[in-house]
Amino acid sequence: MTDDNAAAKQIGRAAKALEAYEQDAFPGEASLLQGDTLYAEALLTGLICDLEHYATTHGINFSETVRTGHSINLEEVADQAPYTVGAEVQLLRQPGYCGTIIGWGNTASGLEQTFLIEVPGIPYIFEEPTHHLASAPAFPVTSTTLGDLQHADQAEQAYADLAAQLPRATTAARPVIERDCQALITALSSWSGVPTPLLEAQHRSRFIRGSTRRPQSPARSPRKHEENEPSPEDPTQAA
Repeated sequence: MTDDNAAAKQIGRAAKALEAYEQDAFPGEASLLQGDTLYAEALLTGLICDLEHYATTHGINFSETVRTGHSINLEEVADQAPYTVGAEVQLLRQPGYCGTIIGWGNTASGLEQTFLIEVPGIPYIFEEPTHHLASAPAFPVTSTTLGDLQHADQAEQAYADLAAQLPRATTAARPVIERDCQALITALSSWSGVPTPLLEAQHRSRFIRGSTRRPQSPARSPRKHEENEPSPEDPTQAA
């Protein structure tokens, strides 16, 4: 049985339970479940309320049961997700940005899965649902002294490592490192849609803070984007 078939059976069982509840609550009346979302939501609320009464009467911890069911649902959704950690995606609500998925989240309602995305040169994490993402074009393979780099996250880390070597590089080694850094920053900019000055500025600020590694947690809380939200400002354009 495929994942799609399993999900269809789960939804079918839930639909039958809700239809039976509707028939018992409104006997002899035509069903409105297929035509009115607000009605279906109200009916589901009523069913959940009655289930809590049932659980209380029978000594069942309703809150814990709901939490467990929700956790199982999140695991199933993650298993069926169209993107996995490490996938490279395009952010449709941003100006041509591409980035790498680093994890999963959920909308405030908890009803829709979201993806956490790192974009090279951007100091915070984007959080977007599936319908605001698309597969990104392949990262341009970039040859360096560290090897051929085929993914954006590899290239960004290689750039950070090489840039950290420059202050102590020998006269002979410096041109080679600078050439690699230029090739990497050019590839990252062309792929991610982030201007080269913004990429370089972000890495310089990270180096000044004493770390060439990306932070383990977002520089600020994951964003919930508005439709007309402006893109991050390029510091090179600041007054």
